[in-house]
Amino acid sequence: MQKDELSQFGAPWWQEMISRREANKRLAKLAALSVVLSSLGLFQGCDVDDETEVSVDTTELQRQEGWNVGSPDTPLVLQGKTSQDSLNSLSWVAYLEPETLLKAYEPTRADLKPFVVSTLVQSLSQPSLRSQMAPVFTPDMQAAYSRGLGMKELLKQSQNPDRIALFVDIAGAEAVAFGAALADVAHLVIGFDNWPHPIGVVPSHQTLGAMLYFAEEVSRKAKNRPEKASTVFLLDSNRLLPYDENTDADTKFDNRYMAKVPSADNLKKLGFQSVLYCSPDERRQQELDDLNEDFASYTENGLTVSMINLSDFKPQTRADAEVANATTSTLPKAAVDSTQLSTGSSASESRIAMFPTYHYGGFPGFAPWFFYYYPMFIPSPIYYPRYDPAYYSRLSSPSSISQPNYTPVRRPTIFSGRATGAVSGIGRVKPTGFGRVSMRVSSSTGRITGIRAGRFGSFGRSRSSSFS
Repeated sequence: MQKDELSQFGAPWWQEMISRREANKRLAKLAALSVVLSSLGLFQGCDVDDETEVSVDTTELQRQEGWNVGSPDTPLVLQGKTSQDSLNSLSWVAYLEPETLLKAYEPTRADLKPFVVSTLVQSLSQPSLRSQMAPVFTPDMQAAYSRGLGMKELLKQSQNPDRIALFVDIAGAEAVAFGAALADVAHLVIGFDNWPHPIGVVPSHQTLGAMLYFAEEVSRKAKNRPEKASTVFLLDSNRLLPYDENTDADTKFDNRYMAKVPSADNLKKLGFQSVLYCSPDERRQQELDDLNEDFASYTENGLTVSMINLSDFKPQTRADAEVANATTSTLPKAAVDSTQLSTGSSASESRIAMFPTYHYGGFPGFAPWFFYYYPMFIPSPIYYPRYDPAYYSRLSSPSSISQPNYTPVRRPTIFSGRATGAVSGIGRVKPTGFGRVSMRVSSSTGRITGIRAGRFGSFGRSRSSSFS
């Protein structure tokens, strides 16, 4: 891995931690620059008395002024807030420390650790945020966990799960729940690159609450991962939620961000041969815009890329079971029931007992269709000693399964050409007006005097902060 790549991804997470003093130095330079540019008339903003308007990166500003900058009196609203974690314990309290939380979710494969994006976890370094955070668990998270259990069974029945990188790109809290269900058979690589805010466009506090909810479970499961474990990159699809600076600026804080994913070369160096992009349902026909160049590059560099709708993992009803039994009566059966093979994790067993498994197509007997539609996965002979894809090519697929029809192709987006380095994903810069907020700086004192919720919103007063 190149040195510049390590500076973006590869430095250990504690080297990525930007202290308050370091953030002060960064914004100090910005303040000094604002005075010079203001005197030259180069700012597009307006002056009020001796104030100059400056547009800055939202996360940098939050590191400097506090996670709730501009809205210090607005509390977080946690949907599904609970006092206990997924194991019905209070162990989550220990994970309010960012180092402890990150340790719970970090992959056990050392070569995957450089690709962990720890920004969201770092936000817990702010005491006032820690005091408001708690675990969350919602019905959507429960469904995502059950779908994760369904995917887990397929990975256990696969001969080469370590060769396929899964990118789970759904709402952040649900992505965490999905990953937690897989934590004893897969390495989790978190990719949450912003901080929460009381009026943030991206509800990343929900993602953080979900991480607290599953932290102890994930930590315990990690001890039981097999040598050939899968790898799941967890993304928050809310990172690109709509934001209109003309209508939302007064009421929303633009904490959107672009996903950071490994380049094609890095995926190959990690031993991956294929990529499976996990979308929420059939309404998403392609990868999100900020992933387009990376995913197109994967294909161009010889990696197989496919997409699966997680809505294909469904609860089984009695009527569905009757239809499925009739449909699969002539299909080869798995020689071994993977649900009966314990991973040795009591946490895993307790969750499986508590929540149902949403199987692919809504029925465990449909698993062979997964291997037929996604041939990047090779079924293990332990489960399917006589698997023959030609057999399934002659059959009609179950109506509960959507047939994949996806190949990433380059298309123009607001993120096109944002890479400044020679390697995809390295040195990417945000589009104009994306993930930024305006602030007013006193030209005479260098103090931040006001924060806008958005670029054209009314200013809220800053709580303090001199750049000196």
